[in-house]
Amino acid sequence: MIRTLVVAGPRQAEALEPWLDYLGRSRAVAVELVSDLGMLARPHGFDVVVAHPAESELDSEAEAGLLEFILGGGGFIGLHCTNSRWGRSPAYARLMGSAPGLPLPRAQVVSRVCPTDHDITRRLAGDLTFEDTCFPQTELSADCEVLLSTNWRSCEHPVAYARAAGRGRVFHCGLGEDQSSYAYPPFQELLYRGVRHVAGLDEAAGIGIGMLGFGAIGTEHTAAIDQVPGLELRAICDRSPVRVAAAIQAAPAVRPAADLDELLANSEVDMVVVSTPPNTHAALALRALDAGKHVVVEKPFCLTGREADQLVDAAEASGLTLTVYQSRRWDPDFLALQQLVSEGGLGEVFHLEAFVGGFQHPCHFWHSDAAVSGGVIYDWGSHYLDWILQLIPAEVVQVSASHHNLVWHDITNDDHFGLRLRFEGGAEAEFIHSDIAAARKPKWYVLGTKGAAVGHWRTGVISVRGPNGVSQETLPVADLPCELHWLRPGPGDRSHDQTMVLPPSPPQAFYRNLAGHLLAQEPLAVTPQSARRNIAVMEAATRSAAQGQPIAVEI
Repeated sequence: MIRTLVVAGPRQAEALEPWLDYLGRSRAVAVELVSDLGMLARPHGFDVVVAHPAESELDSEAEAGLLEFILGGGGFIGLHCTNSRWGRSPAYARLMGSAPGLPLPRAQVVSRVCPTDHDITRRLAGDLTFEDTCFPQTELSADCEVLLSTNWRSCEHPVAYARAAGRGRVFHCGLGEDQSSYAYPPFQELLYRGVRHVAGLDEAAGIGIGMLGFGAIGTEHTAAIDQVPGLELRAICDRSPVRVAAAIQAAPAVRPAADLDELLANSEVDMVVVSTPPNTHAALALRALDAGKHVVVEKPFCLTGREADQLVDAAEASGLTLTVYQSRRWDPDFLALQQLVSEGGLGEVFHLEAFVGGFQHPCHFWHSDAAVSGGVIYDWGSHYLDWILQLIPAEVVQVSASHHNLVWHDITNDDHFGLRLRFEGGAEAEFIHSDIAAARKPKWYVLGTKGAAVGHWRTGVISVRGPNGVSQETLPVADLPCELHWLRPGPGDRSHDQTMVLPPSPPQAFYRNLAGHLLAQEPLAVTPQSARRNIAVMEAATRSAAQGQPIAVEI
């Protein structure tokens, strides 16, 4: 546990709240937040001091205590204007290796990650871009390692840097004026890694991964793992020689395992990705956990709440990481909708509808076999219900569902499934997955007390050059981000209709987060507890549809 003293003025402390919450979720940092600079005179018992001060200077006793702490082996992080305010002191400026500078005007700041292999910047998905008042760092000493820089009027300015100071380490970042900055996930990650760095903690050794099953999604896992520093695909196990060959083609260094026992006995495999049909997830994941491996399970997590409880309990008892590949949490349209809801753009959300489908025969693979897949609700429902439970985190108190099999009688899945959730507090959500919908509903229809959001389906066509020339292929609409509209009350019965600009989807976001969690104790994005809620809702919906009546729950 990194014992951390955070010294901040009242306004600065409020700004820091999202990041302090992030530190708490890491379970690796214990924070004491104070406003009294006098604490710096004797910061005994702490590993790291973080400063976001309101005062323009340190008194001599506080400065002496802080410098002695750092030179003696302590870690120090200065945020935003700290160097500018405290750097008027020659002793502080010498220790930090910089001179006080003036701020740039508040604007959208694009901070470029300089070295991508430093502990603080490794696995950041790209440039940090958000609105802030930036304090560039000036007159840096030669031993300062610049980690972020920004271009302002054709000049490159250092924004964040690290250096050794005596037996200690310092890190300063000239960003972070207000709460919106500290709520920005990449900035949270950067500063958390800064805490670890100045505390003298290095990352754990890399994680070796074994793939159990290499189906259609296997190449997606392989490509993502290959792009994330700290992760390495080392083994593959699949009963099909064709799929094993495909895995080796995608990752030539991978070693095939003859069976599950051989995969689990491989000492170079630290984590197993269970990418098999859903009805096998629970048993195989439990085998991997019992063998001492961290586990990623393809969605759906499993098929019943009882199975989910067994897996969560096994992971907690053994201290292993268990997560579910809910990769669509980082879809651009969902990220935009989630931000709109979290920032209060819709007010209190009280009604939500989501839809996926069309009028088309489902696939002929195991996805359409209810005994294997769990039923149609476990397919796209795994993503949509995960989204819904993120947008409305209140407890689910009632589940009501209905199902039909009216057209596609050659499969055992329903061809239309609808469910309605009622949450504590009265909010309601509806989800429909239909393969017999000649007219599509919007992907999203969300009502709040201050506005609404509607997600309209897009269509996409790509040109493909083949032996017979160029042909056009239509992309599945379900795989495309929707066109998201934000509507707010206007004059009379009219609404202000704003088409939302969708953020870019962070590359390899799931695996970048997982690597950060395993190697540096960063908070896990997809916890098994959140995946367990998802399974409990789908299981209750299946039971409600079979019984033809609502079911009271506490999920």
